[in-house]
Amino acid sequence: MEILSILMMALHIVCAVTLVGGALAWRFGAIPGIQLLETATRTKVDNAIAAAWRPAAIAAILGVLLSGIFNLLHTGLHTPRFHMVFGIKMLLVLHVFAVTILATRPDNARRTRQLTGIAISGIGIVILSVVLRWV
Repeated sequence: MEILSILMMALHIVCAVTLVGGALAWRFGAIPGIQLLETATRTKVDNAIAAAWRPAAIAAILGVLLSGIFNLLHTGLHTPRFHMVFGIKMLLVLHVFAVTILATRPDNARRTRQLTGIAISGIGIVILSVVLRWV
């Protein structure tokens, strides 16, 4: 059972890094580069990135859900403070999941803003995860 717990924690971290790291790279790496292209080319490249990232993002969402539920159920009893911080973290996680799905839709005029929101929420999730280790 211990090896399964280790594998689930590793899956959780890899999927979270894929999801948030992908959004960060897209928002702060790819989009500034894309902005240098002509408008028609910019839209095609941005849509191509969205189409390429969508399957990885959906797989990461499923991996985070599966491993997160396992990890929560196998960590024992928790304090009310833990539940409070965990609840806030879950709201941010749901935001990241929903906005990731929206951001990967084709011809999305709000993509830059959505990816910025994912980045901010993702950083908040990481901070709250550290807090949960101490609660």
